Amino acid sequence: MDKKKIATIVEIVPIVSAVLNFIFLYAFEDSNLIRALNSITMFFAFFGFVFFFVGRSLGKGDKTVKILGIFDIFATVSVIAIYILAFLAMAM
Repeated sequence: MDKKKIATIVEIVPIVSAVLNFIFLYAFEDSNLIRALNSITMFFAFFGFVFFFVGRSLGKGDKTVKILGIFDIFATVSVIAIYILAFLAMAM
């Protein structure tokens, strides 16, 4: 695989992880598996900025990588925002 394909895959990981994190966060089932998957997806989504820099260094100048990089930052911000809102809701 060439570097642009790897960079695209690396850029997609936090975006998919953020979506899965929100799905698992509001899951009706409460099991250890759901909690573990939620923790893993939250970890990948939270560190989207790391994937942003890795993807940018691997896929130099590729438009797809640039667009996905913006979504990586959004994934990180959305996960941080949902946990801040949860903290504020518990504080009230």
